[in-house]
Amino acid sequence: MTITVKDFAKTLKITDKALIERMQKAGLEHSKSSDEVTASDKQALLKSLKGSKSPSKSVTSESGVKVTSKGKASSIQSSNKSYSDNIEAKRAQASEQLKEQQVKREEQLKAAKKNQEQKKKQVRQAKTQIKENPIDIKDQLSSAVNAYKKKEGSSSEEKHQFEVPSEFIKKDIEVPETIQVGELAKLMAVKGGEVVKNLMSLGVVATINDFIDQETAILVVEEIGHNGVAIQQENIEEDLANLIHYKDKPKTRPAVITVMGHVDHGKTTLLDFIRKTKVVDGEAGGITQHIGAYEVDTSKGKLTFIDTPGHAAFSSMRARGANTTDIVVLVVAANDGIKPQTEEAINHAKAANVSIVVAINKIDLDGADIDKVKGDLAAKDLTPEDWGGNIQMVPISALKGDGIDDLLERIALEAEILELKAHYEGSAQGVVIESELDKFRGSVSTFLIQNGTLKIGDLVVSGNAMGKIKSIVNSDGEKIKLASPSAAVEVLGLNLVPNAGDQFQVVENEKQAREIAEYRVSKEKEKKLLKQKDETVGDLFETLGQDLKKVLNVIIKTDVGGTCEAIVAALYDLGTEKAKVKIVSSGVGGISESDANLAVAVDSIIIGFNVRADNTAKKIIESESIPLSYHSIIYELIDDVKARMTGLLDPIIKEEIVGTAEVLEVFNSPKFGQVAGCNVIEGNVLRNKPVRVLRDDIVIFEGELNSLRRFKEDVNEVKNGNECGMGIKNYKDIKPGDKIEVFDRKEEAQKI
Repeated sequence: MTITVKDFAKTLKITDKALIERMQKAGLEHSKSSDEVTASDKQALLKSLKGSKSPSKSVTSESGVKVTSKGKASSIQSSNKSYSDNIEAKRAQASEQLKEQQVKREEQLKAAKKNQEQKKKQVRQAKTQIKENPIDIKDQLSSAVNAYKKKEGSSSEEKHQFEVPSEFIKKDIEVPETIQVGELAKLMAVKGGEVVKNLMSLGVVATINDFIDQETAILVVEEIGHNGVAIQQENIEEDLANLIHYKDKPKTRPAVITVMGHVDHGKTTLLDFIRKTKVVDGEAGGITQHIGAYEVDTSKGKLTFIDTPGHAAFSSMRARGANTTDIVVLVVAANDGIKPQTEEAINHAKAANVSIVVAINKIDLDGADIDKVKGDLAAKDLTPEDWGGNIQMVPISALKGDGIDDLLERIALEAEILELKAHYEGSAQGVVIESELDKFRGSVSTFLIQNGTLKIGDLVVSGNAMGKIKSIVNSDGEKIKLASPSAAVEVLGLNLVPNAGDQFQVVENEKQAREIAEYRVSKEKEKKLLKQKDETVGDLFETLGQDLKKVLNVIIKTDVGGTCEAIVAALYDLGTEKAKVKIVSSGVGGISESDANLAVAVDSIIIGFNVRADNTAKKIIESESIPLSYHSIIYELIDDVKARMTGLLDPIIKEEIVGTAEVLEVFNSPKFGQVAGCNVIEGNVLRNKPVRVLRDDIVIFEGELNSLRRFKEDVNEVKNGNECGMGIKNYKDIKPGDKIEVFDRKEEAQKI
């Protein structure tokens, strides 16, 4: 595939002009965007870039900015004394320059006054001449006016003429945490191209519209000759954290228990028995697709249970469950033993430093081996109490209810040992367990309260979302007016759908809530821009000489936030050296008109998980033939995306030699031109297949046959051992002894 300078520039995310300059520096003779870029050209460019880069060295600027391998500032060290001295020196320099300019202006004003006096004198002389010589009034008046205008123009030019400073004026440039390249150029009063050029020399690829971090910006400022001054933006997050004050003494609170384990080991069935509901029946494919949080009244007191998914794609959700809990109930099937998600759940629980109680489930089934399960768990540093360890293990049958009471007692005992406490009086704070966008109710979130009491009418900030609490519903579906610590409740009233795992906090007024939400939106935007453009020359080394990856653009819409997070993570993991998935947009709620328009704009597919497209979106999707698929089971969704990624890959072209003929004599035909008299020495010669001409076993021409004849008859095939006449289209250099190789090309689909 032919690659031009323009195509290669797009790959490197730089302008054609910049790439041509870089290639010319590397000794390449490229001057136009349409010039072809060969593999050897790429290698030459690669060697040039490597030669200009010093990855192992660090550079320290005059102001103490240290630059690491990728050209970014690693530390900024300057003393207050040296900073003050610099400022004073600059002020003195500026004062001297101001005095010089003032003297020049005074001289100019004196000259202008002198010119004005001369003008007045000339006008008086002209009037006198007019009186004395009335015959020449017209001519003299015209001459006087012209002279006046000329003098007026020259004096005006002299009056407004200022000298351009001949010396570079060093300034202090204030640099925020992130800044656009074009904005940085304006602050320094230089062209944007100069800043881009300096960034390129430091190994940072960016355009004038891209954002760069503070450390890199300061380095560029120093390179151009100014002083970079780092300024810190107001951290609203710290101010918000400082608002959390509780005056009451902590009181005992219910324990928060997370049920974890491998898929289909009975987590939801266990919780189902405790709650006396049929939760599992409502889950697609019989597996939990998102986190559920429930308050349960037991004989041992009130407990809050969190049910996590077991499927491999929900790793992040399990990690979030472990980080918001007090006790982890690890469910292991007695007939199946430890599985990948079991090990993962153990690691999450250990990382979160929470207590573990093991429920050995399905003891009523054939093949159940409790001792084997205990032995396998002991090998994972979970030693049972009856084996001399500190981990409580309870054999149960979640389906029949055997051992459930014993398990609850063990959980209550563990909670008692932990002495769990929380503040009840004051503003509520906690974590978002789950979130979704309801068609009729709007943003719906499940809050797990960790401190304080949540009430109707409270102003809440959670991530980028904010709003006044309109409704609080407990896990039994009952509307309540307030919720205390360890309660898992469903709330309405937020303007947006927060992300699962976001912290929420009650604030004093709407102004404060809005400021916090807007601040988080701006910081998130800056992070995204930096992430998108965080590409260095070091990164480009990996792409030089390689073909571009195939990219599948995907728009994802789901019913709940946790599932959306899990799907995004699972799809990113599908990426290989050949193809990758790019999540263009993801969110909670139905597929809307804006989703459909975005899919058209970026050539994306749309995936709906437990959601559907509205009527307006359907019309756009149908008219534009946008690929759309609905799913309710996550592993089916992943298989669908894998298949679509495979379809993106170019097929593998395999060549197969069909036959070979040796040229014996060469004839000239008035109809076909040069004709080679040949003998087929291998395989069969076919007329409709491409051919190669070989001389001394070296390919000298590739094309197609113009004619294939045997005994003056046109034929489509000549078999091995037979003689024939062959005319090659647009080739007139065939010689005796050459070989004509007939071959075939076949396509094979690539695999991810």
